[in-house]
Amino acid sequence: MAQLLNVSAESLATYAGIINSDQNNSENKRLLKTQLGIIQHQTRSSGQSPTHYEFAAKYTPALVDKFRAKDEVLSSSVTLLNVISHTPYFIRFLQTPARQGIASLQAKRTAEAVSLIDSMPSDEATLIPKLKQWKRHFPGTLASEASQRCIEQLRNDIQMQYMMKVMKDMLKQSLNCCGAPECEQKHQENGSDLMQCSRCKSAVYCGTDHQRKAWATHKALCFPASF
Repeated sequence: MAQLLNVSAESLATYAGIINSDQNNSENKRLLKTQLGIIQHQTRSSGQSPTHYEFAAKYTPALVDKFRAKDEVLSSSVTLLNVISHTPYFIRFLQTPARQGIASLQAKRTAEAVSLIDSMPSDEATLIPKLKQWKRHFPGTLASEASQRCIEQLRNDIQMQYMMKVMKDMLKQSLNCCGAPECEQKHQENGSDLMQCSRCKSAVYCGTDHQRKAWATHKALCFPASF
């Protein structure tokens, strides 16, 4: 039990089958789900974000390889890709050639997994009542939140569109803007590209002075990147 409660980047990689891939798959899925539930209840500063960031820094390429090899819609690899999708490490990975085909592959698997896809509702009038039903049936859960977001997307909700754009810009900010507090510079003073953190490669700065100022906050999320 103590080992299960000790959530780390390595334990997540183990239960995802990246480390010791010959272990029991169904049991690993259960243990991974348990550990993700544990970390979800931690504050971002105490463990949630550092663990997510460390895992993304060390294991993103291996996780993507595992995702490509495992022909499942809801595999452990898919779960962890969703978990780390907000990290600058994963955002940077998406700018490399290795990211090619991830989204299309998952879309293909999802479509193939639906045996009655031809009979699925495809119009707004049919989908929205069903989504509302799911929202009521799973109150206070991710399924409820996802249903509400789908409803807003189908209705072309202006606020949702704005939120999506803000979220996209925010995710890219750590790679496009100086990471020092209250600095939004996108170039160094001499006009050259922002300098990259040599350790994690996922934070940028307009100069060494601002890099030093940001270190107190950045150090907890700075891990040597494997790519």
